[in-house]
Amino acid sequence: MMLILSLGYLACLILQDPLCIVCFSFCFLIYLYERFKDKRVLFLFLILMLLSIFRIQIPKTPDCGIYYIIEIKKGYCIASNHKSKVLVHTNQDLSFQDQIEIKHFEPIHTDDNFTLFSFAKYNQTKNIFYKTKDIVVIKHSHSLKSKMYQLIKSRKNADVCLSLYYGIHNESIDQIYTMLGYGYMSAYYIVFSLLKRKYDEKHIRILLLIFSIGFGSLFVYTLSLSRFILYQLSCLCFKTKENQIASTILLFSTIYPTQVLSISFVVPLLLQFVSYFCTEHKWLVQKLVLVCCLMIYFKKINLVSLFCFNLLRKLYGLLFLFGFFIPKLVDFKLMDITLHYAPQAFFIFSFIMVYIQCLKHFQYKYLCILLIPLFEIFCCPFFQVYTLNIGQADCSIIVEPFRKSVVMIDCGQNLYRDNVESIIVPFLENKNIKTIDTLILTHDDYDHSGGYESLKDKVKINQVIRKSDQKVHVNYPFYLLLKDRIAKDENDNSIISYFTYDDFTYLFMGDASKDIEKQLLDMYDLKADVIKVGHHGSNTSSDEEFLNQLDCRLAIISAGYKNKYNHPSTETLKNLQSLNINTLCTNTSGSIAIYTLHHFGFVVTNDGMFGIIII
Repeated sequence: MMLILSLGYLACLILQDPLCIVCFSFCFLIYLYERFKDKRVLFLFLILMLLSIFRIQIPKTPDCGIYYIIEIKKGYCIASNHKSKVLVHTNQDLSFQDQIEIKHFEPIHTDDNFTLFSFAKYNQTKNIFYKTKDIVVIKHSHSLKSKMYQLIKSRKNADVCLSLYYGIHNESIDQIYTMLGYGYMSAYYIVFSLLKRKYDEKHIRILLLIFSIGFGSLFVYTLSLSRFILYQLSCLCFKTKENQIASTILLFSTIYPTQVLSISFVVPLLLQFVSYFCTEHKWLVQKLVLVCCLMIYFKKINLVSLFCFNLLRKLYGLLFLFGFFIPKLVDFKLMDITLHYAPQAFFIFSFIMVYIQCLKHFQYKYLCILLIPLFEIFCCPFFQVYTLNIGQADCSIIVEPFRKSVVMIDCGQNLYRDNVESIIVPFLENKNIKTIDTLILTHDDYDHSGGYESLKDKVKINQVIRKSDQKVHVNYPFYLLLKDRIAKDENDNSIISYFTYDDFTYLFMGDASKDIEKQLLDMYDLKADVIKVGHHGSNTSSDEEFLNQLDCRLAIISAGYKNKYNHPSTETLKNLQSLNINTLCTNTSGSIAIYTLHHFGFVVTNDGMFGIIII
């Protein structure tokens, strides 16, 4: 009963939206009544449901004033004034419990894309919504915690020790072991197994629990350490494994309500469920669960790390115990045999259904699970059009059903970031796209074609198109319009792409101006369901007459967050609005995806918007 209640509470916290919580709770209460026939159980869940609603966090602008450094990460710190937490970017050498003054804040923003890590969303789960670069150090701390950090930081093997003891990411240690806290956990069980040979198990647990709390106070209470302490506390309070797991869920979810989907909590919890409920082939099931989680959270998996998981976990335990004293022992890096794959909802649903829906023969069941990613990648029936969020630049990717072809339109760069390295290539890897059949470079501006030299060294490109008189080699209507035109500048020489699939028509304008739009109307009788608006939505393009003639349903604009040109322009947005054209912009919605199948299509944005298009 306790486990079921804790899972219901966990589900409420995951849903977050009050209306969704109420709807779920109504159904769950019916289930509880049918299952237990006990009104006390219903009352307990109602209390948990109300608690989950009250724990919903509403972002508030932090107050200016005095803050203290509570956490240090690679490239930034986290400061708190006991009411709010703030991200601090600074070149100053800060330590734990240093006192600083903050006078200015700004929202944390990152250019978010499908399948890629979102730094902004990651911090939101920690109730951090604002950042600052403007700080004044009031006082450096001389606490034991600060001195310990400075001592470890001064050592030759500081990077590895900081990763083991503070959770600060280091390339030498697989990130999964840092985030799951397996260094400390493995060290704990090594010491526990040695001590229980001579001493009472309960006394050892109490002693090590006190030590764990002291360790967190001296170093840092990482999420994995906090979960582990709560689990050890539950082991002391309850005898049955079921109640221990349930108690851990309730305690962790109440203390960290926004972190219930963190890998530091989810993976150990799922592995505990497998250990408790799985009666056969436990090792294989644990590996499958681990693979699924790693793919969902990291979009990649190191095969060496996977198959040597138990061995490496024990090794990191030894590193945790002795790494501080033996620098050479920790100077190593795993062989990198990495598979990239970003599971979609189909993968997760299929994984669960195949396992639960009882294929009677063990070997066939797990074979089917292993084949799910291949099916999703190469047997996807949808025509897919992605517009990546790469700042004040352009990149769109068009994928034909069953991966028959991949076309990319532009691969722009920014001066402040390598888009190819940080966004385009990781996105292609996560989609398991290893070959681009056709790359269309609309024109020679840095924000449209600047990434080509870098991209061609990382991804195979079969065809590069730089002129409108070239042909795109795909098996559906794909035209490059206005081969003969009067162009006054490089923008007006942009390649204009017009293609059709599933009776949906698309028009990509590059940076073409209103003059080119007029020439298009004079030469073609154009209609388009989706338009990729020209020149990032500036007022030099998107004439109202042109948009009216196209009779568009959806307009997509690629523009950078708070860009210096103020794109998209107010004039362009008014033109689109006056014609009732739904408009999505990457600087507000993140990356944008269109999926079509026959006469049905839907639109998804990275910020969670969903829309349906029917022809």
